Amino acid sequence: MSKFLIILLLLAGSSIFAVEAFALEVEIQKESDRIIESRGWLTPEIHSFQEQFQIIIDEVNSKTRISIGMLSTHPNDIKFPDYIEAISSNPRILSFTLTNQFACAPNNIEQGCVIIEIVREGLGDNLEEIKKNSREIADGIVSGGAIIFGVEFNSVTLLHKTGFDGKKSIVSQVLYTTNKQTTNNLFQALSSMLISSDIRDAGGFYDHAEKLSEHYFSDFTVSFVPLEKSALRSLHISLACSSVQPELPDCPNDFDKMFVSGEINPLEIIQVENISRSEIFADEFLPLNSIIHVKIYSLDNLQVKSVNSGVIEKLEHLGNVQENGWFFMTRMGQTNDLTVHEIDGRYIFATESSASKNDLIFSVGDNAGDSVEIKNSKEGGGCLIATAAFGSELAPQVQFLREIRDSTVLQTESGISFMVGFNQFYYSFSPIVADYERENSTFKEAVKITLTPLLTSLTLLQYADIDSESEMLGYGIGIIMLNIGMYFVAPAVLIMKIKKRI
Repeated sequence: MSKFLIILLLLAGSSIFAVEAFALEVEIQKESDRIIESRGWLTPEIHSFQEQFQIIIDEVNSKTRISIGMLSTHPNDIKFPDYIEAISSNPRILSFTLTNQFACAPNNIEQGCVIIEIVREGLGDNLEEIKKNSREIADGIVSGGAIIFGVEFNSVTLLHKTGFDGKKSIVSQVLYTTNKQTTNNLFQALSSMLISSDIRDAGGFYDHAEKLSEHYFSDFTVSFVPLEKSALRSLHISLACSSVQPELPDCPNDFDKMFVSGEINPLEIIQVENISRSEIFADEFLPLNSIIHVKIYSLDNLQVKSVNSGVIEKLEHLGNVQENGWFFMTRMGQTNDLTVHEIDGRYIFATESSASKNDLIFSVGDNAGDSVEIKNSKEGGGCLIATAAFGSELAPQVQFLREIRDSTVLQTESGISFMVGFNQFYYSFSPIVADYERENSTFKEAVKITLTPLLTSLTLLQYADIDSESEMLGYGIGIIMLNIGMYFVAPAVLIMKIKKRI
């Protein structure tokens, strides 16, 4: 049986000086049509457009970076002006980038940048000649401006670069500066110009990129990278934060608590309860065109301890991409004489069109060599209303509710049966209530007050010694009756007394 490439994950990121793209190629054995049919496997289709949501948690440098991007190799999806599209036929040009990243021009940090990278070979034998020839080539591209911006030459620098194939080379980087625009303004202006209306109207990660662009400290980057037979076009909105680096905005406390607790909750970082794929992919089987990517760098030897959804152990054949779940890799490397451990996780949607906050949660801890625990997400769903009311899944009140659920209720068969039925009812309306809490601060405070009697009554379970099904039923019914009394009977009696006095 022959082999073929089924996965090309273009994970584009940006650094201070340039946009680097790299590919992970995974070879999957091609099964015969008869085997695919007999096993009920779906065959992945091909679409040039990808959407990516990436989170990099760098514990080594106390830095977190969020990036949401749209990528394509087809101009029907993302189309640049003709004079930039034309560089795909120029073998000397390696990339074109426009960005407003902070300090993209180190000697002029208040400016935006246009960056053009050129193959070093053939530019000359000395530095002065190389710079002169590099600028002539780059000036020919931006002579009329760069997309919609006028540019001013800044510098030429020789840099070491690693290509798609892993080969290292020296490139000549020509840097121009532009008037710096806010990320929101750039996104509104250039996304409508470059990205097709079909993609913009299809929602998915694009909507979250638009929301992230409204953050004051977010960055905007578009790039065009010629490939052998096409070009990689990308638009990324990113946000970096740090608790110790003064040039970056402070990370919310929840970010720090998240890593300390060992629970990684990707959607908590962008403050949403669910993430949906682009409707572009609605009628096709495209398990690899929407990727949630989490990378963790740590000095500690960590491993994934538990996952709320499925785990994909390896990518070897079509059967591995039939169901949604996390695919994890671990690596180890040296940085500044320090041993850095990396956990690299990618969530694959398979046939699912969306994922909830709870689906994407996984935990990390010290590497003890034990196997990953897969949690039942139906039984272990998050408390959406309480999380929205108290601001985080790490809030003491939410942690308390989770502890009662996991350590008490789910320890008995009757408790599990109750939670299965309760979750079906609760999740039918809780996302709507949670969304409204985030939109209306008054309603949010009202929900906090309303939850107080419930939290108080549940503290009784902390002092109960529940060793049997009958005790669980007894205490459970008692708590339910107590809450009925507090929320319905007591208010009804109070209203009747007020009516009599009136």
